[in-house]
Amino acid sequence: STTQVRQTWGGRDQPWPAPTSVNPIRPPSPFIIIANKILTGPVILNIGGKKHEVQWDTLDKFPTSRLGRLRNCVTHRGLEDLCDAYSLAKREYYFDRSPRNFDAILGLYRTDKLHLSQGVCVQDFCEELEYWGLTDLHLEPCCQHTYYRARWLLPSYGIQDEDLDEEFGDRGCAPTQKRLWNLFENPHYSAAAKVVAVVSCMFVVVSTLCLIFSTLPRFQQKDEHGIIQEENFFEIAEAVFVGWFTFEYVIRFIAAPHKLRFLKAGMNIVDLLGILPYFASLCLSLLTTSTTTTGQTKYQDEMRRIAQIFRIMRILRIFKLARHITGLQTLGMTLKNSYKELGLLMLVVIMGMLIFSGLAYVSEKDEPDTKFISMPQALYWAIITMTSVGYGDISPTTWFGKLVGSACAICGVLCISLPIPIIVNNFNKFYEKAKIEEEILAKKKKSSWEDTKKEETKPPVRFSENGSSKLPTSAAKRPERLDLRKY
Repeated sequence: STTQVRQTWGGRDQPWPAPTSVNPIRPPSPFIIIANKILTGPVILNIGGKKHEVQWDTLDKFPTSRLGRLRNCVTHRGLEDLCDAYSLAKREYYFDRSPRNFDAILGLYRTDKLHLSQGVCVQDFCEELEYWGLTDLHLEPCCQHTYYRARWLLPSYGIQDEDLDEEFGDRGCAPTQKRLWNLFENPHYSAAAKVVAVVSCMFVVVSTLCLIFSTLPRFQQKDEHGIIQEENFFEIAEAVFVGWFTFEYVIRFIAAPHKLRFLKAGMNIVDLLGILPYFASLCLSLLTTSTTTTGQTKYQDEMRRIAQIFRIMRILRIFKLARHITGLQTLGMTLKNSYKELGLLMLVVIMGMLIFSGLAYVSEKDEPDTKFISMPQALYWAIITMTSVGYGDISPTTWFGKLVGSACAICGVLCISLPIPIIVNNFNKFYEKAKIEEEILAKKKKSSWEDTKKEETKPPVRFSENGSSKLPTSAAKRPERLDLRKY
């Protein structure tokens, strides 16, 4: 192949071919390149056809960048690596890049200031910075917020179809495993996957409602031992619900490409916590009914209390809805990424509790019929006062105690309200990003973008030496339509 290097040769400006045994022309030596760069005057940077004149000294400001290395490069091979073509006679260096973003990049060399042009794609600008060997740290403060916010809002998808194929490998059961995984994990995979997601959500809602209604007195009965038993209807319904949740969890575990990663995932832990309490309470109920001796009455009472706790813990399955509801996922991401603000909130509240509870305890402990009998009691009063709850079961009676209580209420409102806007702002950002990703995925699926891309990348028709076309195998069956020999 011919190396497109422009150089004066034989009195004409022509392409400089690569040296061969027939053509003994050699690339310019380092001495010629150095002599050319020593010459005074501007050099021409040709970016996609748009020419920019600049002094060599201007490019010395960032020696590690592509243009800085071009300034110090003295070998033909190095110039080939840094630019697409060059002409020492014209002192011109060609780069096959879009000229749209180069004005801002060249402005950084000239003014030491990098600004983001209006209407520029942030992802394209980021790739241009990477190509020219620069970083976004050079951006001015006026453009940093727009740049980083736009980059943060860029959709980030999980495992794509090609990556998913690599995750499952090429085993014989890999296609079936992948279909099962998408059926229970990706509601947008097919209509059947949407049905599975809707059924799972309905089971979660109905099972939660059954758990609530089963606690009504009219649905609770006592057996001969005085143990409260649920109605048979609720027991059968709960068994059906847990059976579905268990079946769903087992199938997803079998279809998961990485079992350990599946077990450690947050949502899968929530799914497991929604299943285990039922089996735990069932086992404990069997243990309590099997022990009938009078010496184990206390043991039976404890086991019944533990069984009731596990039965109420079934309410945790409501968090399974977060798998299919964007708002709940956003709430979880907000809490996860706002741990600093939440920690600051807890620290400020604890400091206020300690200060005001100590003052209230000192001022109220010697009063008759006081309820500030200890510091824990005073801490309880401080927390319900700072959060503006105020149950009224404990309150100061002295003038100093009332003054402390007023200051505690005012400081509590201020301390709690300060970090809240930051958390709300994080929620808005995560929710906006999640909705953008959902909208893009829906549009891609609706327009069959992948199928269109495959149609555009069909293999071209190849011609043999005698001019006849070499048709693909699938097209060779229709020579009357694709025979190009007559042309």
